[in-house]
Amino acid sequence: MPKLLVCIDGSVYADNLCTNAAWVANQMNAEIDLLHVMRRSSDYQAPTDHTGLIGLEERSGLLEELTRVDEERGRLDQRKGSIILEHGARMLQEAGVKTINSLHRRGSLVETIQDYEDSVEMIFMGKRGEHANVNSAFLGSNLEKVARAIHKPLFIASSIMRPIRRFLIAYDGKGSVRKAIDYITSQPLLKNGLECHLLVVERTKGDIETVEAEQQLKQSGFQVILQTEESPHTDQVISSYVVEKQIDLLVTGAYSHSRMRSLLLGSTTASLIKACKVPLLLFR
Repeated sequence: MPKLLVCIDGSVYADNLCTNAAWVANQMNAEIDLLHVMRRSSDYQAPTDHTGLIGLEERSGLLEELTRVDEERGRLDQRKGSIILEHGARMLQEAGVKTINSLHRRGSLVETIQDYEDSVEMIFMGKRGEHANVNSAFLGSNLEKVARAIHKPLFIASSIMRPIRRFLIAYDGKGSVRKAIDYITSQPLLKNGLECHLLVVERTKGDIETVEAEQQLKQSGFQVILQTEESPHTDQVISSYVVEKQIDLLVTGAYSHSRMRSLLLGSTTASLIKACKVPLLLFR
């Protein structure tokens, strides 16, 4: 039985994340590993070496109190994580997921996900974490790190929750989106009558060949709606299409350029995640 890894915290995306994950689990007859990762223990500990702080060694009572506060904060975080996992598991059960494994870990989110990556089919995250400003122009601090670090499909939940009836493949001819089409055509995830849109945004006419991708989708039973646009602003064309055609899920390749180039020129992937208000399924 395939397995999904659902990374949950106390963010506003948590409920939508569980709803999306339950839908995917039911489509693929998969079980779910529900993961909550707490901060490292060292994040709570008061420093123990104060030899360089003039006079502070004399205030041992204050230092002991700070240590007790840090320890209590760690215990509260443990309890909070348990509540988050219990709530998520309850939502998944109510949505029909039969097998749910709750995982409570402490450490780096990216490293923890990498530890589980080989054993799962797909990974789920919210667009932003619980400490992020939902109105911010920036994404969650862990999202890009995870997206660049893993090689399994990454499902990103958004603030909008509605049934998935139409999905859009943003096709640029590169290896990551070809990987997406291979996955879609070999798995039951997006079958069962979902409307398939294939959007190509070219810089100049004829830049991107679509025949092979379209044929592969049609041979797998999809009725493909193909749209080709010419524009230097790929992210704007895609995000506008998502709104105009009422797309429920965007499927795209992720971070095909180096991190340095993305810093200099901007990342289409990051722009799409920020601009599109629907869930995304990313492939690297």
